[in-house]
Amino acid sequence: MTTDCAGAMQPLNSPLELGVRSLILLTAAFPRALGLDRLVLMDYCLLHSADLGGPLSVLPAVPTRNGELGIKRSVLEHGVHVMSRAGLIDLVTAADGVSYRASEEAGPFLRLVDSPLVGELNEVADWLISEFVDLPTDEVRHRIRMISQRWTEEFTWEPNDESGPLG
Repeated sequence: MTTDCAGAMQPLNSPLELGVRSLILLTAAFPRALGLDRLVLMDYCLLHSADLGGPLSVLPAVPTRNGELGIKRSVLEHGVHVMSRAGLIDLVTAADGVSYRASEEAGPFLRLVDSPLVGELNEVADWLISEFVDLPTDEVRHRIRMISQRWTEEFTWEPNDESGPLG
């Protein structure tokens, strides 16, 4: 959980939550390592999997979901560092930059977390990795862009449209 400037706890989208989701993704992708940009995209896909033709989405279909990508990167990066300090995510350096891989302790740790949500996320992550991990990052971005355009059309209502919210 994070605290805002007034000191109130923010349980959703905290570094801990995004760190656990990153750990789930990296465990499903093991032994592959993923860069931060790829983790941000994969986390987004993890939450909105039905929009991409996958299992039921963990979050409801709301019109504001296309704004998530813009605010997610710094919190997710903080979450990855939290998991890294706990010894659950390893930093991998290569000529093309820094990436992250689940440590050997990640799988056993996640098996200890007894939560229906973690179970659902594990199942979706397995699907997501099998479908998306080998795609170029630009292709993943393109697919997300296509569904966000569809959402914009889906949730745009013209006042003269009889099929609108009250039509």
